[in-house]
Amino acid sequence: MSIDNKLDKPTNPRRPGAIRLGKFRSGRALGIAMVLVGALILTLVSGYYAYSASARSQLDDLNFVVEQPLQPQTPRVQPSQAHPPQPQRPPQAVSSGAQPPATTASLRSDISPASSGVVSSGVVAAKPVSAISPSQPVQQTGTANQEASARPQSSYTALYPATLIHPKFWAQPLWSGGEPYVYSPNDTGTGLPDGFRLVSPLDDALPRGSGARTTRISIPLIDVDSGIKELVILNLGDSRAYETPKHLVGHIPQSPNPGEIGNAWYFGHLESPIRGEGNVFQRLPEIPDLLRDGDDVFVELESDDGRVFLYRTTRTEVMHQDELELYGADTAQLSLVACVPRLVYDHRIVVTAELVGIKDVPTTVN
Repeated sequence: MSIDNKLDKPTNPRRPGAIRLGKFRSGRALGIAMVLVGALILTLVSGYYAYSASARSQLDDLNFVVEQPLQPQTPRVQPSQAHPPQPQRPPQAVSSGAQPPATTASLRSDISPASSGVVSSGVVAAKPVSAISPSQPVQQTGTANQEASARPQSSYTALYPATLIHPKFWAQPLWSGGEPYVYSPNDTGTGLPDGFRLVSPLDDALPRGSGARTTRISIPLIDVDSGIKELVILNLGDSRAYETPKHLVGHIPQSPNPGEIGNAWYFGHLESPIRGEGNVFQRLPEIPDLLRDGDDVFVELESDDGRVFLYRTTRTEVMHQDELELYGADTAQLSLVACVPRLVYDHRIVVTAELVGIKDVPTTVN
């Protein structure tokens, strides 16, 4: 064989077995990659379902009802106190079958509702009054004691003398401040922020249709300050639904305006990571914990006519999205709604508040 023929032949010819081995290795690498991707997807899906189950199991913590305080009662005057005192008779022995005469000392007028009963789920459980010896003088109730007992029994001021400091700041009182929406040192007894007058949600509520439209809503304790949009109904073909407000709080126009009797409905996003429609109610689930801490969570609604209506939160509740229905009320109140829990959004938190105050439009003096 000539030298030229040897040079024309490839020095390292590919064998058929080497080609098959290369295809096998590339297919094996692709298979391993697909298995890893599948395992990652399975892990993510399993983790999401585990998170969903855990998040749903904690939704009960968002249910809370504020205990309504007992109203101070005027002490009754015994018939014997309306007549001049009778001369005392010498003590007589009381037989075992007879009951000793009742003494007016057992009905002390200085016992506040906080010490005479406990409110739990709407039931008042009376506590027994300690026995008082007839020889002990009956303490008289002064004006200061009456004003002190007029505070709600759930107020921390009845439990601790540091009335200017909220319990959450007892460990660090220098940071307590004196926020008007937590506790105001200049409290006049109404428990409302400065500038608001106390009103009744029933007697002082406006008739339906007589109030102005809402322009703004604010919840100072959770840093909510948003404009209001009147929602319209969208036609989805086989169904209809209210539109979703973007970066705003939406008001159901068929529900009452601020201050009107009935239940006004307001909707907002907890978060919207995909559509980017805002998270105006992101901190709404914090309200139950604030109520447990003893905070008064106020909601302000500003209307077109310049008046501001103040609502105090009374309860929070969670329900499945299919169970949510709009309902009315016999008093002036509102309901705030957001989706929960995060990344699941199949339940709704409903925060209910009742009208307690009004800030009138300031009058100008010429």
